[in-house]
Amino acid sequence: MCGRARCSLGREEALAAAGVAADKWRDYEKFLPKYNLGPGSRTPIVRTDKEGDTELQTMTWGLVPSWTKKEEKLDFFRMFNARSETVPEKTVFSRLLGSKRCVVLLNGFYEWAQEHKTKQPYYIHLDGDHIMRMAGLYDSWQDADGNWLYTYTILTTDSSKRLQWLHDRMPVILPDDQAAEAWLQNGTLDTKEYAALCKPYNGEDLQWFPVTPAMSKPDFQGPECSKPLKRQSIATFFKPKQTANAPEITRELKTEPGPKTDATPAVKAEDEAEASNQQPSSAKVEEPPSKVESRGPDDCSGSKRSRQKDQGSQGGNEQKRSKPSPAKPAKKTGPLDSFFIKNPA
Repeated sequence: MCGRARCSLGREEALAAAGVAADKWRDYEKFLPKYNLGPGSRTPIVRTDKEGDTELQTMTWGLVPSWTKKEEKLDFFRMFNARSETVPEKTVFSRLLGSKRCVVLLNGFYEWAQEHKTKQPYYIHLDGDHIMRMAGLYDSWQDADGNWLYTYTILTTDSSKRLQWLHDRMPVILPDDQAAEAWLQNGTLDTKEYAALCKPYNGEDLQWFPVTPAMSKPDFQGPECSKPLKRQSIATFFKPKQTANAPEITRELKTEPGPKTDATPAVKAEDEAEASNQQPSSAKVEEPPSKVESRGPDDCSGSKRSRQKDQGSQGGNEQKRSKPSPAKPAKKTGPLDSFFIKNPA
């Protein structure tokens, strides 16, 4: 299936690819180069005239058979492709095989691959941006006013091994001058020769890359249609983002460590407040050293019960304040706490 293509060839490029002189391009003024074209567009086609000479002619993509009624609305999408395997069997195409074979000149074509929930377009072309020559058939039709319309269809075949991941069909690509000349020669092709010309092209110069999904719309035009799409890799997607100040903070911590006594004021004030809360509830009573108990880490619950008992005794009887209250266990300090808490005078 080939339903979207690029033909942005210049005049000299098309003439050189066809191998004809400048005066051998019929209807040149009707050709409009496009980066994103579909059926109904006009492109340069190589054909042979009645004398057997090669010439270039601008034709419309999408075959309109010569027997089409003059009042009938033209449908260029009906036969813009023809399956090469069944062309000899269908009259609409087989009648053209003997004398109306042509070569379609394009830069490349587009196909879509299903990726997750969306369709991603790919641009298929030849390495080095060489012109791609495809096998085609053309016909002519005359309207009610006597004007002639030349249209063509592109032959397709099974996809080559290199493109099977993208689509099961591909256009018949004529790989060299010899193949193009053999296709253009008037006369009936034998079965073997026809099959050899229509076989899938699997050359290493066949290249592809993803392009912007915006070109899926036919009215999207310009070089952006066939430019490689830059997509974020999985490794970059999961890489943690760094703020602009992060490197400066790292340098400051490594090269300018502050003196140990210069702690953050807020932290120092908080530690001093916590240290003051560990003093006995009555500053007037000094507890004898012999009654100070040393508790381990498993005595935390006992310490809590002692504090609750002290608070109850203070509210019950003012005279009992003369009795020394049990000393609270010394807070187990770590290296950082001992750094901030001042030693008693």
